[in-house]
Amino acid sequence: MDFFEAQARAKSRTNRLVVLFVLAVLGTIGASYIAAVLIVGQSRDRSHRSAYYDTDYVDRTALVYWDPTIFTAVAAATVAIVGLASLYKWSQMRHGGSAVAELVGGRRVDQHTTNLHERRLLNVVEEMAIASGTPVPAVYVLDQEPGLNAFAAGLTTSDAVVAVTRGTLEKLTRDELQGVVAHEFSHILNGDMRLNVKLTAIVFGILVIGLLGRGILEGLGRGRVRSSGGSKKGGGLAVILAIGVALLIIGYVGYFFGRLIQSAVSRQREFLADASAVQFTRNPGGITGALKKIGGYALGSTLTDKHASEIGHFFFAQGFRSFFGGLWATHPPLDERIRAIDPRWDGKLFEPPEVIDVARESFASAGLAGRAAAPSSAGFQPASSSAPRITREIVREGEPAAPTRVPFTPSTVTASIGALTEDHFRQARALLDTVPPGLRHATRSPATAIPLVYGLLIGDVPANRERQLALIAQHSGAADRTSTQTLLPLLADLADAVKLPLFQLCLPALRTLDPATLDRFVTTLDELVHSDAEVSAFEFALQKMLLRQLSLARAERPRAPTPFNSFQPLADDIAVVLSALARAGATEPARLSLAFAAGVGQLPLIAARLALASPDACSLEKLDTALDRLAGATPPIKQRVLAAAAQVIGADQVVTPREADLFRAIAAAIDCPVPVLAA
Repeated sequence: MDFFEAQARAKSRTNRLVVLFVLAVLGTIGASYIAAVLIVGQSRDRSHRSAYYDTDYVDRTALVYWDPTIFTAVAAATVAIVGLASLYKWSQMRHGGSAVAELVGGRRVDQHTTNLHERRLLNVVEEMAIASGTPVPAVYVLDQEPGLNAFAAGLTTSDAVVAVTRGTLEKLTRDELQGVVAHEFSHILNGDMRLNVKLTAIVFGILVIGLLGRGILEGLGRGRVRSSGGSKKGGGLAVILAIGVALLIIGYVGYFFGRLIQSAVSRQREFLADASAVQFTRNPGGITGALKKIGGYALGSTLTDKHASEIGHFFFAQGFRSFFGGLWATHPPLDERIRAIDPRWDGKLFEPPEVIDVARESFASAGLAGRAAAPSSAGFQPASSSAPRITREIVREGEPAAPTRVPFTPSTVTASIGALTEDHFRQARALLDTVPPGLRHATRSPATAIPLVYGLLIGDVPANRERQLALIAQHSGAADRTSTQTLLPLLADLADAVKLPLFQLCLPALRTLDPATLDRFVTTLDELVHSDAEVSAFEFALQKMLLRQLSLARAERPRAPTPFNSFQPLADDIAVVLSALARAGATEPARLSLAFAAGVGQLPLIAARLALASPDACSLEKLDTALDRLAGATPPIKQRVLAAAAQVIGADQVVTPREADLFRAIAAAIDCPVPVLAA
């Protein structure tokens, strides 16, 4: 899977969705206008006939098919209602995947859970995230759903969640669960999640017209509008009734076509996600086994929550019964999905050990009603403080003593962006297996994740270590100092390649920090980074990645970067990025020039404008500013920049931890997931 091609497809689908939405709104306006003309015409005709009975009366109330005044009023009202309703639904989901998961009754899984099924799910998600280079998403379980289903939701990879039903958690094997989670990670990497949220908002905006009509009719039916007052009042009731019926019909006709749009956009993506899951895991039996179990169990993938149909296109499989045949189906038939993966499939589905007739037996009597949901973890609340300084010193140019160098192939690295392979999984598991159990346990709670991140920044020089521990006590408290000091022996033997993945495991816990604790944490982190008057590549990468993650959980999301569709205005920023990477891997003038030239060769359109920057001109402070601008570039520009950056690193065919950390920071800053750079 090509990450950048997938992002381009997602953008293309979004543009097509906008066109379809505009057409649906125009159709709704047209239908509303016709209904308004008929209602107004009938109302005028009735009033005039009741006032005039002489034969000389000339009827001036003949139906007028074009009335600019009525059209303008109807168009304005329709656009306002649909637009405001869509914005309302979008605002409900703007806090990311957690809002979607909680909409359908999801419970956030405690990182310290002792439930074996939940622990297995967390491990699978963590392996998938480390392998793909994405932030570890929060994990939710839908306790009240006995069917087999799952979904991924969020606006970006940074606020994504993975949610599974209780049936999925308890009925699937580890391989099958991994296949389902890989399918959902494909949606995360393909850029499908944001499109899913847009679809939900659009369909709701169209539906709300029908809901207004239904509300009017229910009001009349309950006697809220009384008929006393003579013929005039009766005429008014008739008009109100006509308006209610018209709105109901128009709204649900629009909703019908909105569902068609939702289904059409969703179905084809499922085949791609299935294929990606097989590519990721190299285990076709995992995802086909899950699909066969969905077909074999009586409950299948159906969900019971009333909001499930709103987000039906999010799910792994069809989440609600599709009316109108397959027109409203958000997913292809199970047999088509299985045969697309396994053409030799014999047509046999999973045979459950116990058969339940759900048509005659309730979920409760069958023992499938679902457990009471456990209290969810505290939601994340933003810090009130402003973002701290990222950098204020430059990287020291001296070559680190005896650096670890591993083989590096630039083309392989760029091809792995946003992709998952069996090798990535093997590497992720190998890295996680080297993490001592005490450190792995520390990532699961905010109280221990904070000291763990502090410990990752503590240096080896005794004098500096004591000063840094004192800073922790000063800004974060004596308890955090003690906890950090306890973790230091475990961190001492940790390989450099494991440090950033270990930090990634801390992110779910850190996102749940309350404002005051988050404020202290970010302040202390900043002081530790700058305590020795210099910033290493690892410190820059960790702080850059952390602040980007936590900023998404603030009350106000970070301001969107300035969009760039051309290389030209970004030439200086790209030169800073390539220069910083070149100086991170070499000091001799000849090697510097060779590495920088290798990157420039990937950017022929602006090659003449790219020159190796001086150390001061490509300091981490300058790099930070350049990355903020590059974050607004289009996917093709980001792809070429990362390809050029990889060529700079690979000029000597090896990569050092310093280069790897900078590359990961650069990729994370421009929202491109990169697996760990290693052999």
